[in-house]
Amino acid sequence: MERKVTSRRRGEELEQAILEAVWLEFQEGGFAKLSMEGVAKRAGTSKPVLYRRWPNRLEMMIACAAHRMPTADSLRDTGSLRDDTIELLTHLRKRMLLIGSSAILGMLSEISNDPEGRDLFVKGLVQHLLTLTDVVIDRAVTRGELRPEALTERLRRVPIDLARNEFLITSDLPDAAIHSIVDEVYIPALQGNGALVTT
Repeated sequence: MERKVTSRRRGEELEQAILEAVWLEFQEGGFAKLSMEGVAKRAGTSKPVLYRRWPNRLEMMIACAAHRMPTADSLRDTGSLRDDTIELLTHLRKRMLLIGSSAILGMLSEISNDPEGRDLFVKGLVQHLLTLTDVVIDRAVTRGELRPEALTERLRRVPIDLARNEFLITSDLPDAAIHSIVDEVYIPALQGNGALVTT
């Protein structure tokens, strides 16, 4: 395993190098073998530098996973809420397959009896995905497809929650499952709640 000692880096450049090292270490040994020491050596930095950013390997892995999730810029505006949601979940599938169900299950196992860890997971990874959902929702509101006052927090989370559960159970999120989530659950739920504007 080749590790390089690099010249002194700071700020975003250093953080990107560390997150890449986290990913490579995870790819080689999985979450169970991920260590601050291994990441520091691969990134050509020190453990204190890592601990200044993340107090433990769980938070470090959450940051790495969030870094590999879709970004708002990657979400094409399709012109409709339905197709935008399918676009979001399709991007999410690609990234979750890249990370792998074992990593996500490993993180969940690590925090199963840790309320603080669960909060960190929600804030660090789930909240990032909900931010992307907000992009899709804001577009739909602007187009006049949604009534924001009728959109509950539970409804807002439906596509992400169902997609995440499907992936954790089956280790995949095929097109059929994505379309089922959107067409059989999400859109009907929005209609039933009066959030979806029908013409």
